[in-house]
Amino acid sequence: MSEGASYVPVRYGVAESVSGWAFEELSRRIVVGQLAPGEKITEEALVRDLGVSRTPLREAIKQLEELGLIVRQRNRTLRVAPLQSEELIELVRLREHVEGLVAAEAARKVAAGEIGTDALRAIIRAIEDAETGSEGLAQIDRIFDLGTQFHAKLVTLAAMPRVARIHAGLQLALARYRLVNARDKRRLNHRSAEHRGILEAVESGDPGAAEAAMRLHIREGLRAYTSNPDDGFDRADRVLTRD
Repeated sequence: MSEGASYVPVRYGVAESVSGWAFEELSRRIVVGQLAPGEKITEEALVRDLGVSRTPLREAIKQLEELGLIVRQRNRTLRVAPLQSEELIELVRLREHVEGLVAAEAARKVAAGEIGTDALRAIIRAIEDAETGSEGLAQIDRIFDLGTQFHAKLVTLAAMPRVARIHAGLQLALARYRLVNARDKRRLNHRSAEHRGILEAVESGDPGAAEAAMRLHIREGLRAYTSNPDDGFDRADRVLTRD
């Protein structure tokens, strides 16, 4: 993972409780690699480290198990879930369906005059500025974060609460896979064009075109992951590793 790769928190829940805070903090540590894939974790150590009691900690762990970020083995040992190519492909396929639905609904709302797209256009302009800015980890992080903002804003505009909750869980599960590949620059200068294509399809008011544009964008992302010779895949056991 790029040392400069950032983490944009995905609000799966609202951290208005101790368990919510513990969930978000453990999520952050897993995504950025502070808790490494396959690493053994114990309630005792987390209670001491986080400064929380067992009850809210167990609630947070249960949420992370449901999202597949923590696994409980047969002997009850807890470990951070490994990064596996099969899981990545499954998550991306799920994201393709969910965000395709989001794009289609946003296009329908545009056609009905229910929403505007100024905020999406502003994000694309920011991506274009980042693409022509200074190179390096800061540029990668900036473009990565703006892309995340674009998709999150589209979900907000679609105004589908249940879909939004599902999307938040997918985003969290996918975040650590994205950061593994943060060093891949092959699509770096094409992000604005890809997102502009989605926006234009949404603005056309054609739900089918918007869904197709979104699905294509997400499939291109998966192709970049699986074709990158320096992506961290262990080709023998199909498990991802980090630098």
